Amino acid sequence: MSQKSNESKPLAGVRVLDFTHAAAGPFASMFLADLGAQVYKIEKPKGGDGARTMGVPVPARAPNDSDYFVSLNRNKQGLAIDLTAPEGIVLARELVKQCDVVLENFRPGVMDRLGLGFDALKALRPGLVYASISAFGSSGPWVDRPANDIIMQSVSGLMGITGEVGGGPVRIGAPISDFSSGLFMLSGVLAALFARAQHPEGQHVEVAMLEASLNMMSNYIPSVADMGAQVARLGRGHAQIVPYQAFICADGEYLMIGAFTRGFWVNLCHALGHPEWITDAKYATNPARLQHRAELTAKLQEIFITQPRTHWTEVITKADVPNSPVYELHDAIHSDQVRHLNSLMPTGSDEAAVRVVRNPMRVKAWGEYQAIRSPGLGENTRSVLKELLGKSDSEVDSLVQRNVVVDAQ
Repeated sequence: MSQKSNESKPLAGVRVLDFTHAAAGPFASMFLADLGAQVYKIEKPKGGDGARTMGVPVPARAPNDSDYFVSLNRNKQGLAIDLTAPEGIVLARELVKQCDVVLENFRPGVMDRLGLGFDALKALRPGLVYASISAFGSSGPWVDRPANDIIMQSVSGLMGITGEVGGGPVRIGAPISDFSSGLFMLSGVLAALFARAQHPEGQHVEVAMLEASLNMMSNYIPSVADMGAQVARLGRGHAQIVPYQAFICADGEYLMIGAFTRGFWVNLCHALGHPEWITDAKYATNPARLQHRAELTAKLQEIFITQPRTHWTEVITKADVPNSPVYELHDAIHSDQVRHLNSLMPTGSDEAAVRVVRNPMRVKAWGEYQAIRSPGLGENTRSVLKELLGKSDSEVDSLVQRNVVVDAQ
């Protein structure tokens, strides 16, 4: 992202030293970069971020630049530094002095053992914002367990409430535990930057993926924790609202109905030709509909199966009831509305460019977002060490020769 295009962004001038890898942390630092922060991504010299080899290799990029990696690392500068080498730690600590924010998502204790933990770094940079994502938090019986998105979905209960009626648990298709953790890290960093003047001693933002995942089920927690409720797997349905699910139509396509208020329920009843349901004691209120879910959904399914989805989309939309086709992802990204919003943007204009999802935060005062492709491994090592630390070319050459850093230039 050019300096000129960055000037209008709210985080212009903020420097972020990003030690994160895989998904959760890079998701957060990507948005910080979108908002104008200069993000310096630190990777290990051998192989770099493991996400480089997750997913499918991107044509015209290095063999280890996958779709997974490039989707999460736009607008960043990349350095490859060996943190197992004492000189690598010295370089990292020198870089901290030039940055406002440090991000990491290693297991608890790793950064401390490297001499890069919060307590060690806050003395180097007054007002440092230090943010950590861990699986289970920084203490407790599970603190040392390895984990990732699928483990979090499993242990948090997300998988437990997902799946068809009477079937087994199903992983949510998107890495919701990873990405929600990243978003909580993002919000924590932004809040800490806002409160920086009140905390000259520095601030440590900690996000446990387990708690982030539990927050994705906030609407269920009171009844489960205090009323002994259990959330059943309901497939295309919802445990708390009826009708709030997808129905199959005559052409085999699915239509999602979201009648989550009384007004929408009344509109739906009229649209389907059953105004008597509005006052029927079994269907008049959402608690009653929950109690008689099986009976009501069967009746609704009998209606929707009589006509193709296009018919019902027109009827239900005219009645002002929330509804939509159930799209496969390849259809969703080509929908009229996604095209209108220009929700996908390219990471450049050359043959190595790929399309990524645009930042959903839109503020006219900030200007348009741009997407600079993710960095190659060590692509910016030399330029950043020269710019931030005043290293000469010969000094960088010496670090490269001793395998302390990798310079891809």
